Amino acid sequence: MFCGWNSGPEAATIYVRDNYNTIQDAIDSALAGDTVIVREGEYPENIKVTKPLTIKSEKGPDKTIVKAAKSGEPVFYISEMKNAAIIGFTAKESSIAGIYLNKADNIELKNNKTPQNRNGIFLYSSNDNILTNNNSNENDLTGIYLESSHNNTLEKNEANSNKEKGIFLNASNNNNLIHNIASRNEWNGITLWVSNNNRVEKNEVMRNTYSIVLSGSMGNVLNENHTWTNLYIILPIILIYIGVIMFFIQRKIFSLFYSEI
Repeated sequence: MFCGWNSGPEAATIYVRDNYNTIQDAIDSALAGDTVIVREGEYPENIKVTKPLTIKSEKGPDKTIVKAAKSGEPVFYISEMKNAAIIGFTAKESSIAGIYLNKADNIELKNNKTPQNRNGIFLYSSNDNILTNNNSNENDLTGIYLESSHNNTLEKNEANSNKEKGIFLNASNNNNLIHNIASRNEWNGITLWVSNNNRVEKNEVMRNTYSIVLSGSMGNVLNENHTWTNLYIILPIILIYIGVIMFFIQRKIFSLFYSEI
């Protein structure tokens, strides 16, 4: 497992809805290094992770849904700590973020879905984290947003159909973005804003207004990314070509008709 603490032989596994009714109660009662496993179901909670734990669903994000009880707070919030994991949840309906890391390092986010939030996953001043196989789609602003966050790895995530940007790095350096998909966002697929020395490789960035945008950023490596022009740009061109073809077809028909007369 990614998180690198020594849990010791006394580490426990705690089950939500067996041992505790809420995820927060299980976290509050757990000891550092414990694993909290959440049974399938829907949980109206805002969860604060306050110690190094592995928190994972038993049956995956489609069957383990956490909705923000207070929309003005993140669904999952990890602040000023290290060494935790959130695995296999759907986190939704927050006006802040589905998952928010604030000054949190060495965190693993894996196999989560974060739709219908202001931002799907938000990292602020958080370093050395790994985000893998998360789906951050259909959010009001950005799918995955990094601000002042460095040395993170984003691999095989999806950030699609967000109302602004797919993946946005702001003042964030030395991050690795590999094999992600950022498509059909209303603005940019991937944005590097005053962000330096990042590696952006083998990502699929399709049908956004702009594919990959760099502004005030230096030393970044972009390699083998797959991009395609925005559908809204392609569609008028296609219509023009159809119009031209129809014009010549009509001319040909009219010429044949009048020539017979």
